[in-house]
Amino acid sequence: MLNLKRTICFTLLLLFATIVGKAQQRKFNAAYTFLQQGNLDSAKVNIDAVVLHPETAGDGKSWYVRGFIYKSIYNKSEKGNKQSTSRIVALKSFKKSIELDTAQENVQENVKNIKYLCTTLYNDAGASLDSIDYKIAIANFDIFKEYYLLVDPTPANIQQKDIDFTLAIASLYTKVFESDRKGKIEFLKLAKDAYNKILAIDPNNIAANYNMGILYYNQAVNLINQSDYDLDIVALNDIQDNSINLFKESLPFMEKAYELDPKRRETLLGLSGIYFSLNEFDKSNMYKQKLEEIEKQK
Repeated sequence: MLNLKRTICFTLLLLFATIVGKAQQRKFNAAYTFLQQGNLDSAKVNIDAVVLHPETAGDGKSWYVRGFIYKSIYNKSEKGNKQSTSRIVALKSFKKSIELDTAQENVQENVKNIKYLCTTLYNDAGASLDSIDYKIAIANFDIFKEYYLLVDPTPANIQQKDIDFTLAIASLYTKVFESDRKGKIEFLKLAKDAYNKILAIDPNNIAANYNMGILYYNQAVNLINQSDYDLDIVALNDIQDNSINLFKESLPFMEKAYELDPKRRETLLGLSGIYFSLNEFDKSNMYKQKLEEIEKQK
């Protein structure tokens, strides 16, 4: 009697699993049909039910179709939204499909769709590089980096994109700081942090070295220009000491920029100005003379 009960229970479980499987298959078919008809809301409801159900959560094809549905939603109604949630769901779904697709039936399609969505993220990051939306730009670029590795795992390629974006964001931070040096002082640190990030990756990056040198150089000059001549001698000495320290901070970056490109006019001007401010007039004149020789050749 006991064995009979076990057999009945086992049979019922198999029947239930079959029914569940068929139910999910119907939802999958419905999602696919709604997608073809352009009824994306209904397609989304059905495919979400499929991938979230324990019986079909491990099906790579279902996750691929989900990615395609959410990509279609993004293209139809969220393309102007730089913080599109459908785009993120699509990316996650395509990635999940790759992980589950052991037969590699949809790998190429998954990669193609991820590449497309990564391009939109990269473009949106660039379009958001302003004083208002820069945090959106950073968020989109971070997501771009995460998924771009699935398209192109070559370290040098993603590294170069990281450097290019960080240079752009550092330039924005500098502009924001220069627009209000007292009220936006935190952007000076953000700019320095960004350039330091680049130099940690590529110590020979000319732009990062030169721009870091200019940040310190301009800080020193601004400190001197903003000093009040009515200050007492102690305060004036403090300003002088601080400005000298800033010129010294600038020097190694400017020298590195000169080493990497000895004919750049701006670098020669910077070095001449730094050494003049440090009372090293011979070196200042040397760089001034180099600049004059270069300009004569033009």
